[in-house]
Amino acid sequence: MRLVLHRKYRATLTLGRLLLGQNQICFTREPPKACFGKDIACLDEGVYELVAIHSEERGWEIGIGDRGKISTYQREGKLESNSIYPVTSYRADGTPLFTKLAFLKLMERLEREWERGEIVELQIVSERIPYLLESCLEQSYC
Repeated sequence: MRLVLHRKYRATLTLGRLLLGQNQICFTREPPKACFGKDIACLDEGVYELVAIHSEERGWEIGIGDRGKISTYQREGKLESNSIYPVTSYRADGTPLFTKLAFLKLMERLEREWERGEIVELQIVSERIPYLLESCLEQSYC
């Protein structure tokens, strides 16, 4: 099974839509692309295998290869590098809503595939970067 993440880059964060076929599973929120000069950055475009991971400290998360993770967005915490946060919707001011619900729905969908022994992949694709920064014009692929 392959999920596709369609991204739009912004100077302060990266927004996306996570799709399975033609059906949207959720929206996503990520750190900005590295070329915007922030201390944190989102994953590069490419195809990654997804695996379930668990820790006592953070609970269940979804590993994105050995490069990143999909986890629940913590309102108090900052966005972490190479992390994707599922979001059900946004308020008018851009505040994400129902992030735990979005993560749980995604995890539930993927658990069925993992239980059947399926390999789950995430393909990340992006729209052109709306800024003409020299560093943003370089293609970055895995």
